[in-house]
Amino acid sequence: MHYTLKGIMDIVGTISSPHKMQDTLLPEAWALDCAECHASCGSCHVAWPHVSKGGLIDRHRFQKKPPMEKTCFGCHGSRFAGEYVGFLGETADVHYEKGQMECYDCHKGHEFHDTKPADAKRYYATETPRCENCHPDAVAGRSSIPMHNAHKKDELACQVCHATPYFNCQNCHVSLDVKKEGEIKVIFPSDPLYTFKIGKNIDIGPNNPYSYNLVRHSPMKKDSLASLRYFQKVLKGKAGPEDLIANWDALPTWNSAAVHSIQRKTEQNQSCNACHGVKKLFLTRDDIRPDDPKANYSIVVDVPAEVKR
Repeated sequence: MHYTLKGIMDIVGTISSPHKMQDTLLPEAWALDCAECHASCGSCHVAWPHVSKGGLIDRHRFQKKPPMEKTCFGCHGSRFAGEYVGFLGETADVHYEKGQMECYDCHKGHEFHDTKPADAKRYYATETPRCENCHPDAVAGRSSIPMHNAHKKDELACQVCHATPYFNCQNCHVSLDVKKEGEIKVIFPSDPLYTFKIGKNIDIGPNNPYSYNLVRHSPMKKDSLASLRYFQKVLKGKAGPEDLIANWDALPTWNSAAVHSIQRKTEQNQSCNACHGVKKLFLTRDDIRPDDPKANYSIVVDVPAEVKR
C-alpha cells in the first residue's frame, strides 16, 4: 500500500463515482502529482523521496535502515513528522522527546512491504502498530491504572487521552483552480489549524477497533479538482465532467487521525471532568462547514446542549 497507494485510490474512485477514472484526467494527475510522493524501493532505501529532490543518501549504497529524517520525513513531514519532533503543535511526542525513538521502532518493514489482505483499505484491515503491543498494562479492564479501567475495552483510542492538539488542514492541497477558459483563480493555502477533536470511528477494523478516536480534517474541497475539466479540454479536445466529484457526500473530510503528539499527561486526562462535558474536545455539528460532505455528520459526537464550555 505504501507503493500503490490503493487506499487513496479507493477514496478518489468513490467520490468521483459514477464517472470512470479512465475517462477523466485523474490517472494523469495521479502520475504527475500524487506519484511524486509515493514510494518505490529506491525512494526509501537509496535516495530521498522524489518530492524532496535531495538526491542519493549515500552514493548508490542500499540502506537497510534508511535515516528517517531524509526518507520518512520527506513525505510525511507536513503533519506526522512535524508533530513527532515538535515542529508543529504544542509538544514533541514523548517517544521522541524522552526515548529518541525512530519511526521504525513502531512501524516495521513488513507493514510497508506486504499489505495484508491484498484488498485492504487504509484503516479497515491494514496491519498497523497498536499502543497495547508495547504497553499491555494499558489495556482497559486489566490495567493497574484506574483511569484505564474507567472505559470499556476498545471504547477509546489511546490518543484520545494521550495526544496534545495537532495540525489540521482545510484547503492546502488547492493551489490553482481553472473553472473557465482564460480565467484563473488562485486559492492560497489556509492558515494552519491546531485543534483536538474526538469523533466516532467509522473505520472500525482489526487494528482500529475503537468506538471513538481522534479525527483530522483532510485538505479537500468539492471543487479541488475543478481545474482538470479545463485541462482535459486542452489535452483531449473535450472537457471533463462538470461534476467530477459527483459523489462528494459519500465520504467524510474529517477522517481518522494517526496523531503523533503523545504525552503521558495531557489537559484532557487530568480528571474525568477535564474531558467529559468539555464541548471543545469533541467534533460536533458546529464544526461542520456548510460546504463539507454530509458524511461528516456520521462521525460527530452529540454533546448535551446545556454544556457551554
